[in-house]
Amino acid sequence: MELEQSFTLRHSLDDRKLRTKRRLSSPKFFAKVTWVDTLSQLAGLVPLNQISVPEPVYDKHTHSHKPTQSQHSRTREADVDEAEEEEEESQAFGVALDKLVANDDNTVASMLPKPLLECISFIRREGLDTEGLFRRSPPSTSLRAAKESYNRGQPVDLEALGGVHVAAVLLKLFYRELPFAVFSSYAIVRGLPLANTTKTNDDSQAVAEQMDTVRARYVKEEVLGSLSKEYRRILCFTFALLSVVAQRESVNKMTAYNLAIVWAPNLARSADPVEDVAMCASGPGAATVGSVVQIMVQSFGSVFMDEIAEITAAAPDSQQQDDAANRVLDAIDQSGTSPTE
Repeated sequence: MELEQSFTLRHSLDDRKLRTKRRLSSPKFFAKVTWVDTLSQLAGLVPLNQISVPEPVYDKHTHSHKPTQSQHSRTREADVDEAEEEEEESQAFGVALDKLVANDDNTVASMLPKPLLECISFIRREGLDTEGLFRRSPPSTSLRAAKESYNRGQPVDLEALGGVHVAAVLLKLFYRELPFAVFSSYAIVRGLPLANTTKTNDDSQAVAEQMDTVRARYVKEEVLGSLSKEYRRILCFTFALLSVVAQRESVNKMTAYNLAIVWAPNLARSADPVEDVAMCASGPGAATVGSVVQIMVQSFGSVFMDEIAEITAAAPDSQQQDDAANRVLDAIDQSGTSPTE
């Protein structure tokens, strides 16, 4: 069977070895070999999620970018220093949010870091009906390759790297790796009014709806009110997506409660890991991050009213949750910065 095309990671061989292999190999064979420098470049050429990349290869790839003195000249070292500076500038994960967004710019591109913008847009377009969305884990190699590409400022083909589940986990990973978690102190969260979980003669739909309104108002005014504008903006875009996902729960099986369970651990991080776990529970009788997340999904239009107005330039009717959420997501597509289909 004749070889059509071969792709090889260049970094594992120095130039001398490459010249030796070229002399020993058939020119016809060598002409079919494409050399790439990174796994992220390889992902742009072949579906990386269909390749079993050994962990040692990945580890060597991610830790061997800095050359040794014996291998390279001073010119090469200068090039590497410049490349490392560019990589630091393009870093997208594990970076303080205020370094990734422009607080004084009202364009969507300035409000959302690139991974959030592209993953939200991709999931809305391709994954709303995916069963178990945000619950399933993609291949670790695909996830690492996508994250590395974002950190290098390179184009990311989410479909080629594994599709919806890669995009969904990248969204959660972005929040989990923020140096300052969305919820790092739980004092305000503990003040969340608790719904009455016992049956009484006065137990009616009207009373339940009134309590939902009280809880949503608390989340809007106290919980979101304690966060910076940058955090409120990215949460608005993210929960617009989660709200739309929850509206498809009959297909994707992801209710507001299920979304709260899988999302709360990515938003809550304090100095006490045991308390963090306890704060991820959700329910009407719990004053926890999990309950706050569930409320933000269920009452998106009222909780994020101010942010929606800023993003869409029109104050939404808080009763039209579906319209509010989709208008926020439309703002991404209308910005012209989302990936092309």
